Amino acid sequence: MLPSGEHKSEMLEALARLTRFIGSRRLDVNLENDLNDIYGAQTKNYDELARLLGHGISEGWACYSEISGPDYRRGRIADPSRETCGFSVESGMMKDKVGNYHCHTTGEINMVVPVDKTGQFCGHGAGWKVFEAGSTHFPEASGGKITTIFLLPNGEIEYKKPPE
Repeated sequence: MLPSGEHKSEMLEALARLTRFIGSRRLDVNLENDLNDIYGAQTKNYDELARLLGHGISEGWACYSEISGPDYRRGRIADPSRETCGFSVESGMMKDKVGNYHCHTTGEINMVVPVDKTGQFCGHGAGWKVFEAGSTHFPEASGGKITTIFLLPNGEIEYKKPPE
């Protein structure tokens, strides 16, 4: 069972609205642009999700597992379900760190929430970054601390050995 807390149900409701907006759309630059328009850093939708992520961190249901020291943490918020339109919902926290190399077997959607004003995720500040199916990378936080919400279709991700 996943951790819970006072604001978790409110987060799950907000995530249900987000995943209904995404639906079964292709994970590509068009979706990224639409997310940045409708759910971008300048919107109430983004502010709500960022606020709830902060509550999740303080309540222990987001970013609760240490991956590599206190500056690299993750935690599952929701398993893939009908309510999340088949996405798993994950949370992450990184500070000036390169994470574990992985493949987005079916794609990945990232909401970037800088904690430090200059914090970036894979070169992106506050807002959304979408990785297409089959893409690979080292997740990287630079310029300070960031938090993220990331969505994985069917919870699919493959951690693997990086190319040499």
